[in-house]
Amino acid sequence: MPLSGLRALVAAARAGSLTRAAEELGVTPGAIGHQIRQLEERLGAKLVRRDGNGIVLTRAAEAALPDIDRGFDALASGMRRLRFERQAETFTISADPSFASLWLAPRLAMVRPALGRLEVRIVASVALDAMAEEGVDLAISYRKGAASDIAALDLFTERVIPACAPALVEGHVGPDRAEMLDRMPLLHIDPTMGDDVYPTWRGWFTAAARQRKDIDQGPRFGLTIVAAQAAIAGMGALLASELVLRRHLDAGHLVEIAREIPALTIKRRIVWPEHGPKARRAAAVAAALLAAADTGIDGALPA
Repeated sequence: MPLSGLRALVAAARAGSLTRAAEELGVTPGAIGHQIRQLEERLGAKLVRRDGNGIVLTRAAEAALPDIDRGFDALASGMRRLRFERQAETFTISADPSFASLWLAPRLAMVRPALGRLEVRIVASVALDAMAEEGVDLAISYRKGAASDIAALDLFTERVIPACAPALVEGHVGPDRAEMLDRMPLLHIDPTMGDDVYPTWRGWFTAAARQRKDIDQGPRFGLTIVAAQAAIAGMGALLASELVLRRHLDAGHLVEIAREIPALTIKRRIVWPEHGPKARRAAAVAAALLAAADTGIDGALPA
């Protein structure tokens, strides 16, 4: 039995109109009508009839509608159960894509023993107050989390430094001077998922006791790894975690500038629901992550 036709019938019955049913399902009114006609042909029975500008169900369709509704409810319940069973077999870690690809993924083998029989699943950052709703068992974030039942450990401290393409400082006698950034175009990283604690250019200029009128102007990027590529292309100076920039610095694609100003720092933290269904496993994974951090990290300081 085609589920699309049944779904179209239920939506049309609820809306009383093919147009409104189409809006609800995100398709065209023609598609709704076609799906219902296919269902009628399959069943050999008329299900709807025109009533002015709308439609009404036939007596047969009206009698069957409660059972169809219950069927969709049962299907949704079954899908939720399958999703829950899948979550029960996995351990989900949330981290921003830059950190997940450059630091977390290469160290998963060190964390694997702490997972037991669970399979690891890595997802993009989620808000800490939505961890349970999103099925996240542990998050690596710049935030501690405000909820009282959130456990948190400091993973390490990251240096946040200004860097740019070598071509932008060629011929300058003082690339380590703060004046380097008085006129250079600035690239910005937009905070995501509540990480508004991430250092900004405004914070850097304040720490440097310098002023700049256009401090908030310039391209903005949601991902540090994308912003780094823009900096490599010579679009401007980027203020970002040395952990993410290290490989580009080592390769000579970027250079650290304005070194006379002490680097800003920010703590990367491990957080997990203290009373969640996998809290004990999360504590073991957190300990494994701390051990991985102790092996040495370019661009990071001890927690």
